[in-house]
Order: sequence, then structure tokens, then C-alpha cells
Amino acid sequence: MEKKEKNKKTIFTKETIIPVIIGLIIGVLITCLVVLCMNYFKNRIATVAGKKISAKTIYDKVKLTEGLTLMMTEVDKAILNDMYTLTEKEEEQAKKQADNYIDYYTANGYTEQEFLEGIGFSTYDEFLEDIKASIKTNKYLYDYLEKKLEPGEIEKYYNENKDEIETYDSEHILVKITDDVTDQEALTLANEIIGKLNEGKTFNEIVEEYKDKIVHEELGFQGKNASLEQSYIDELVALKDGEYSKTPIKTSYGYHIVHRLATSTLEDLRETIIEILSTDFISENSNFKYKAFVELRKENNLTIYDKELKKQYDEYCEKLYKK
Repeated sequence: MEKKEKNKKTIFTKETIIPVIIGLIIGVLITCLVVLCMNYFKNRIATVAGKKISAKTIYDKVKLTEGLTLMMTEVDKAILNDMYTLTEKEEEQAKKQADNYIDYYTANGYTEQEFLEGIGFSTYDEFLEDIKASIKTNKYLYDYLEKKLEPGEIEKYYNENKDEIETYDSEHILVKITDDVTDQEALTLANEIIGKLNEGKTFNEIVEEYKDKIVHEELGFQGKNASLEQSYIDELVALKDGEYSKTPIKTSYGYHIVHRLATSTLEDLRETIIEILSTDFISENSNFKYKAFVELRKENNLTIYDKELKKQYDEYCEKLYKK
């Protein structure tokens, strides 16, 4: 086995130390020059007629008008992003909401880009992230309100009022009565569809097969007080999850085959119950939403280093709690 070499010490002599020192000095000077140049060009955002428009000038002006709002928005976003991760269902909800907005405005003559730019976004992804931020804001507000309730109060309300507040997710097939389709013809077709469901065909298969003769809609969760015709609600309540109408249900539109998909759980109704139970608290505490976020920032040790913004924020809080 070879012997290990002893650690060698580096010995500086007069001849070696002077070039090293000179090299270090040159390196420091170059670094300082680079930093100064970067700061200069970073600070300069435009020039006109030989004059420089600095980033600081713009910052100071924006700070006085929009600075506080922008700061609070970014602070809250940072806190909420650490607190909450959206579920797959909430992600889908955010995308559906974004798409619904765009569909509505594009149907009214706007392009998607015109709509986005009109509300202050340059891309769809930016708009979608803003909707996700709104969902997280609401999650925090409901959590905040829940802390104001007595322990077990939500569960107690749910158990005592379940029959009245529970909702049902459903889809339906509608055979319309029109000038071209008589009442009897619509009823016959609806019965034909029910017959095929009884034979084992799925709702999706029926929708595809009869797509030119029917209307198919997913109604989401609806309760007993929904703005639906009573015959539809009665059928929806009478069915069990997974069941469909065994006879056509008539409304002013035509004949429906209702398919109940699911019944709401306590978790589905938690926010609704919190809102009901918090009615008195909300009415007695004006601006509770803004106060809730002041408390959140305090809990997360918000420190404002800009003297002007700190002054604005302190004044904002003082006015808020005087109301």
C-alpha cells in the first residue's frame, strides 16, 4: 500500500504575494464597476431629449397612488400561497370559471385577448392565477369566520337542518315540445330513451346517440329552493344517488329524464353553514374582510421597510378600526 502524502503548506514569498494582491485589487475594481453599471442601467428605464427617466421616479409616483394596494395584494398572495394548495376539484372550478367569463364575452363580440387586456391581464394563465388567488382568499375568510364560531357548531347545525340545506348534483336529458314536436311525440321519445337506459346503456351513450333530438345539461348541486320547476325538484329529491327517472318528468319545456349523481356532504356545505351562522358577526363587524387580512399579516410578521408605505399602512389600519 502506498504511503499517503503529507499535507503541503502554501508558502507566500515576496515574489508571489505582490501579483496576488494586485490581482485582487483589479478584481474588486472590476466588480465595483460592473455593479455601478448594472445599477445605472437598471435604474434608467428611458431617455428623452438627453434626459433620463429613472425607475425611482416612476416608483415614487406609483407608491403614492397605488403602492399600498399593490403591496398588500402581493403580501396577501405570498401568505395565502403558503397556506393553501387548491384541490383538483378547486383547480377545475377555477378553470371553469375563467372559461365561462371568456365564453360570455367572446359570444358578445370580443376576442379572448381583448377581454383579457380589458381587465388588466396579458395572458389566459395570468387571469387563471388571479381566479385561483380569489379562491384562496375565500378559503381564508371562511376559515377566519369558522374560528369565531363555537366548537362543533357547524356539525350541530348540519345535523339539525340536513334535510333543508342538502343539495343534489344532477344531469338531465330534455326532449322539448316545439312547433315541430308534439307533446305525444316528445313523451314517446322520452320513454324510448328510458327503455334503452333500462337495457343497460349509459347516460353518455344515450346523449351521443340522440344528440340531434335532445338537450343534455349538467346542473351541478341544487337544493330544494333552487330556481327549477317544482316537478324537477320533486324528482331530484325522490331519486337516490346514481338513479335516473323511470318515467318522464314534465315541465313547461318538455319531458325530462333526471339523473341524480351525488348528494352533498358536510364538507360540501361547510361554507354555506359558516355563512349562515356568521350572519350576525358579519353585520356587527363592518369591514371584517379587511380586518381579517390585517390580522393575517400581523400573524405572519409583516415588516414594511419603506417609510412612506409603512406610514400609509399604519394610517390605513387606524382608519379601518375606527369604523
